Formats: sequence, C-alpha cells, structure tokens
Amino acid sequence: NNNEIIISNENNDEKQDQRMSPEDLINVEKTLLKKYDIENILARKQLMKIFSKLKKRNRTIIGYGATAKVNTVLNFCKIKSETLDYFLDTTPGKAGKFMPGSHLYIQRYNKALTHQVDYIFLGAWNFKKEIFKKEKKYIKNGGKFITHVPVPKII
Repeated sequence: NNNEIIISNENNDEKQDQRMSPEDLINVEKTLLKKYDIENILARKQLMKIFSKLKKRNRTIIGYGATAKVNTVLNFCKIKSETLDYFLDTTPGKAGKFMPGSHLYIQRYNKALTHQVDYIFLGAWNFKKEIFKKEKKYIKNGGKFITHVPVPKII
C-alpha cells in the first residue's frame, strides 16, 4: 500500500516490521511529544522549586561547567542572576564572557571559589564523577550540588 509507512525494528537478530499509516505515525509522535513536554515542564518546576527554597534561605548558588547543554536548561527554565550568581568553567576561552540568554557571568575555575558558596548547580553533568572527585573537599565540608539529571535534586 502506498499510504503506509514501514517501521523496522531489529531485535535479537530478528527483523520486525510494523506498518502504519502516516496519520497513525503522526498521532504516535504527537503523543510522545506531549509526554516529553509534560516531563520537561514538571522537571522545570521541580528545579525552580529547589532554587526558590534555597534563595529564600539566602543560600549562595553558582553554576559549574558553562556547557551548551546547560545553557539550554538555563534558558528553558528562565534562570538568571537572581538564581545563580555566576558559572565556573575550566575552559580559558569562556572566562570573562556571559552565558547566552541568561547573561550569567562565567568565571575561570578557581577551587577557592567553590568553598565560598553553599550550593553548586552542576552544568557539566556528564562529568559528574570527575567533578565530585575534584571537589571532594567541598563535599566533605558540607558543600552540596544541585542536578537536574535524571531528576532535579540536591546531592
């Protein structure tokens, strides 16, 4: 049939084809996108609730790792300098610049700066292990990290 789309799925050396009309495929995609939108909106609310509670208690929060992917999160959540004081980054070319959209200042990484804050928002979450190892003294002294991956929480 010319009005069908064949979706192939290889599973355990077995090829499985599923035939679907373009309309059905669009409906499946719409359902998945709605679910994805809802999950992201809920995660944004959870993250902002964490930040809001900490700020009401006058806690200092900075970002760690001024990555492109965290920039997407900052802009989606509308996080600005009222929430995070600045970002630390080890990349020399980023120091002295601002994050696009949020206009958060990027400072060159300095270990002493991490010991002056209450919480650090983990921007380079894909390097969590390495960062936690590097910042073990901060953690040992009671410093906390905030992450949003896989769900927003304080670590």
